[in-house]
Amino acid sequence: MQTAVASGYRWKSKDLDRLPDEPFLTYEIIDGELIVSRQPHLRHGAILAAVSQIFRPSVKTLGGLIIVEPGIVWGDEAEDNVVPDIAIVLPDRLHLASGRTLSGTPDIVMEVVSEGSIEVDYIKKRDLYARTGAQEYWIIDWRRQLIEVWSFSEPSARAVSYTRGGSIETPLIPGLVVSVDELLS
Repeated sequence: MQTAVASGYRWKSKDLDRLPDEPFLTYEIIDGELIVSRQPHLRHGAILAAVSQIFRPSVKTLGGLIIVEPGIVWGDEAEDNVVPDIAIVLPDRLHLASGRTLSGTPDIVMEVVSEGSIEVDYIKKRDLYARTGAQEYWIIDWRRQLIEVWSFSEPSARAVSYTRGGSIETPLIPGLVVSVDELLS
């Protein structure tokens, strides 16, 4: 479950250092708004493992990285600081992966939808990744048995939805064919 903490204050990355270290909570900032999430469902972790297993060989062959739950920080004064479920950093953006967190948007970002993260994943994070330069954003919704892939590399954003029985290909990782069933199982 995710909760936006309402206040007139616009949170910045540097403000996260003031928050308590809680093992079952994640703090994120989107457009100056603090979002607090609790540990997700076990199914969430199983999907992250499947994504990693399926993508890692192809991403590694390209010379890129697949990272589970990396932080993305755009600077101490930035009003956005998030922890996506999966980040795929291709060779053109490897320079972003040289610190404690990513210092900018990866090529592909993926979120596995949790019960309380629907608005954040489908709207707020989609808009954030679009405006910060992601090429693709995958929303994996196991409850709805749906994967939505947003492409931001064309003049206007477009989304394609995939359901069980289908397969997904991305021009960013040539030759990779992803079974929707494998990701959602």
